[in-house]
Amino acid sequence: MTKSVKYIVLTICMLTLANQNFAQEVKGFELSVNKDTILIGDHITLSVKYKFNPYLIPSFPQIKDTIVPGVELVRELPIDTVRSQNIISEYIKKYIITSFDSGHYFIMFPVVVENPDNIENPDTIMSNIVQFHVNTIPVDTLTYKMYDIKSPISYPVTLQEILFWVFTVIIGIALVIAAIILYRRWKNKQPLFGKAKPKIPPHIIAFKELSTLRTEKLWQQGKMKLYYTRITDIIRKYIEGRFSIPAMEKTSDEILADIKKNKIDEMYSFDKIREMFYTSDLAKFAKYQPSPDENEESFKTAFEFVTNTQPKEDDTEEKTSVTEEKTKEETNV
Repeated sequence: MTKSVKYIVLTICMLTLANQNFAQEVKGFELSVNKDTILIGDHITLSVKYKFNPYLIPSFPQIKDTIVPGVELVRELPIDTVRSQNIISEYIKKYIITSFDSGHYFIMFPVVVENPDNIENPDTIMSNIVQFHVNTIPVDTLTYKMYDIKSPISYPVTLQEILFWVFTVIIGIALVIAAIILYRRWKNKQPLFGKAKPKIPPHIIAFKELSTLRTEKLWQQGKMKLYYTRITDIIRKYIEGRFSIPAMEKTSDEILADIKKNKIDEMYSFDKIREMFYTSDLAKFAKYQPSPDENEESFKTAFEFVTNTQPKEDDTEEKTSVTEEKTKEETNV
């Protein structure tokens, strides 16, 4: 059976169905197309018009991809309205359709109509029939010549393309290097941008803090707990910066054990530094009141510990100036 015969049979069936529902025809419901002949792949507008009837409620067709075999939906447009004296008189629904098969096509829609007085029993009627023809583009077989499929054409690489990839690689490497530098600066707690400030050696910081502590004269004012807290904190920070031992988080006994373990006691008398920590713990936690001699001895022990354990390659002039400053302060006291 040829395609034309199929369309004739379909048309007869649709007309028969339309005759069966003729008694249910809704007046004012019209289906139309803007063209009756198109070429394969062209678009055509299918319009559905309905004149407003307050006694009937129609539902416009919900079309999916295929309307009828061979006719496809391209897109659906919103419902438009026509007004007369500010009252809606007509609804218009449009569908853009196309076909990629040549032939003659017939379209009719089933329409669901509801009566406001009897919504539970809607009725279904068929619209009028529209038709259009799809033509193919004729090919002149006498002059048409077939050609073999050619392989893709390869063009030589241009200088512009080479420069693009070179610059891309250079920029990528620069970004990676910059990211590594920024990460190292962040990890070492340095400013991300700009020149980093020179790091002050731990023994210089300790000497300056001991000098400041001397001028404050805390124990002379009876502030024993604060005085010994300052001394031990200075030594703890010095040990942490000089020997990378987390002394600020440890007890006195743990610090003394680390001094033994790291052989720091070989640089300075272990007994003296232990006596200083024990006197400090008694003053801070047992309300012990050390004598003036014990206070001076604790300060002297702290100063000598930093002096004897500082790096040997450090600037001796800086060390000498700090020592002279200490001597002058002791003389003034």
